[in-house]
Amino acid sequence: MKVTFREPMGKEMKVSSTELLRSIVLQGDESYWCGGSGEGSFEAEIESETAMLSLLLKEPYGFLLQYGTYESTDDFVAISSTDYSTTIEASIGGNPWVVPTAFFVSREQAYHAVEEFCRTGQMSKSLRWGKLSEQNWEFDG
Repeated sequence: MKVTFREPMGKEMKVSSTELLRSIVLQGDESYWCGGSGEGSFEAEIESETAMLSLLLKEPYGFLLQYGTYESTDDFVAISSTDYSTTIEASIGGNPWVVPTAFFVSREQAYHAVEEFCRTGQMSKSLRWGKLSEQNWEFDG
């Protein structure tokens, strides 16, 4: 399995060890994560399928994790709570996106999800995931 990481500023690197990723996820500041596109993404090529795990940091809430494959239209988001009443604005590629804070997980949880993705190309079994298209929340926009 081949795994690559695209940094928020667009630089791409082959993942051969998760040690560097550990420091980036656990210690990388918001200026690193909010630069460029506003998110980092991993791609794993597994046989004939390509899976992607995207990470967006918004302090003090943690990371928003989104998982999908190029072969499917279903995207999944990690969910840390059932309370969708508190929303925040995050920016991806310069476009604002209002999402519930329930879509954010801690840095430690995000790192474990990255580690599992780099090993398996799958969503972390230690997190609860939901189809993004099935999540409903209201916001003032």
